[in-house]
Amino acid sequence: MKKLVVVLAVLLGLSSLAACGNSAVVKTKGGDVSQDEFYKELKTRYGDQVLQEMVYEKLLNDKYKVSKKDVDKKVDEVKSQFPNDTAFKNALKQSKLSEKDFRKNVKQQLLLFKAQTDGVKVSEKEMKDYWDKNKDKLKEVKASHILVKDKKTADEIEKKLKNGEDFAKLAKKYSTDPSKDKGGDLGWFHKGEMVKDFEKKAFELKKGQISDPVKSQYGYHIIKVTGKKDTYDQLKSEIKHAVLEQKAKPAQEVLQNLVKKGDVKVKDDQFKDLFKQPSAPTQPTQTDSKDQDKNKDKSDQTSKNEDKNKDSKQDQEKSQS
Repeated sequence: MKKLVVVLAVLLGLSSLAACGNSAVVKTKGGDVSQDEFYKELKTRYGDQVLQEMVYEKLLNDKYKVSKKDVDKKVDEVKSQFPNDTAFKNALKQSKLSEKDFRKNVKQQLLLFKAQTDGVKVSEKEMKDYWDKNKDKLKEVKASHILVKDKKTADEIEKKLKNGEDFAKLAKKYSTDPSKDKGGDLGWFHKGEMVKDFEKKAFELKKGQISDPVKSQYGYHIIKVTGKKDTYDQLKSEIKHAVLEQKAKPAQEVLQNLVKKGDVKVKDDQFKDLFKQPSAPTQPTQTDSKDQDKNKDKSDQTSKNEDKNKDSKQDQEKSQS
């Protein structure tokens, strides 16, 4: 899909050029590459997938609506999983996506989920049953931390905090973790997403509490819990969404039904059988924050599994060493 975003932009640009002559896109001693040749090659290689994407986008946008506020919320959720804005932008750059492309993908995924859950009902009993079975993995903590390499420095910072100095300012000054750019803020996380000793202490603390120095393989952490969600009422919207995900109709089925009801008429003979094929259609890009991996690690210093960190975070880690 990342490649398709780029190809789609090229195809859209060339579609208007194809009828405006046959000037060269590239000139070489071995011969020129004309706009016509370039356009036809792109159409032959990627036309099926790109056209499917475009048709699904039209059909989803026609039947379902997603507000800018909903898109903003989801984009902010994803951004919060990165230690800073630079890391987020680097991840987009590596994926060859602009922020505009990313927002568009988020919107399409939200639209697809609306289509998959159209008419699906969730009862209070289903939600409470889900909560009873999944309490431990649903509970969340929001925390900030200051990470230093030695116990002596950690003790000095702890003393400053007890004397009333600002946690965020001390994080920016002393922390070796990329999260220092955000005052040490790691955002929300569930159990299993941080290193064991760090996680154990974070979930033990109450909101507003600051820990003693906690040792991990990365050094010494001073943790401040800034938010907790550990009751049914606090997590009700997340529980409902999780149950909806379980009951959602298959994306392939939904998209095929949209095509059937959308009076789709293919005018180009090359693609005349595109929407008659029984093979699974190309779906809009997944952008749910739970699927972003792999993007969920709050920082490379506090990740449970360093090997799964994103390249952008690895680059930051190298810069610290």
